[in-house]
Amino acid sequence: MKKPKVGFYSLTSCSGDILEITNLEEDLLKLFEIVDVVELNVAMPSAGAMPEIAFVEGAVTQSEEARFLRKLRKEVKQLVAMGSCACTGGVVARGPKQRKGWLRDVYPESWEIFKSGFPRAIKDVVQVDLEIPGCPIERGYFLHCVGYLLRSVMPEVPNYPVCMECKMKGNECLLRYRGLPCLGPITRAGCGARQPSMGRPCDGCFGPYDDANLDSLIDIFRSLGLSEREIKSRLDLFWERHR
Repeated sequence: MKKPKVGFYSLTSCSGDILEITNLEEDLLKLFEIVDVVELNVAMPSAGAMPEIAFVEGAVTQSEEARFLRKLRKEVKQLVAMGSCACTGGVVARGPKQRKGWLRDVYPESWEIFKSGFPRAIKDVVQVDLEIPGCPIERGYFLHCVGYLLRSVMPEVPNYPVCMECKMKGNECLLRYRGLPCLGPITRAGCGARQPSMGRPCDGCFGPYDDANLDSLIDIFRSLGLSEREIKSRLDLFWERHR
């Protein structure tokens, strides 16, 4: 039986999502048994073949990346945006008004000739069949999605908050009982409550689920004594594009 060809590609990113895939260890070997991986840029040389399913991480910041995506879109059957940068622009898409100042601080001698567009999500350039959010992605959720895609079925995406996963794990509510600014009430589940399970409030990297009530959560943050500046700072990491 012919194995489906799968490729993993990086745009402007830290490559954290593909590194999570290489960290699947034994599960990665099982994946290799059922698919033909033609591209996995941090772990193997390119096979020079076009995949049927393409997983792409990273934001679009260069014209060359946009051209690559358009070519890839024409060739593959399914194109999957993988990770927060690919889905929304991610952390690097913060502060459009402050961008020039940040570039000047980081590249004081060359910021004026720095050739980089404002980070865009992949769906802003080409049609995307599926988004797998996270910073980085959750390995179990990734495998869940791959299993469906290999059967040519779109996986069901959780449409409930991280709070549900906290309840299922028996976690103490960090917002209610510790007064921590957790974004779990407005963030799509799928990570297994990764951060709250370690006692750290959710940062919101999976983005909003349908009907997420951001205004109500902001009111709760105000009742906890957070200033408007603190609230803005809390939301700007992943939620700037959703406000």
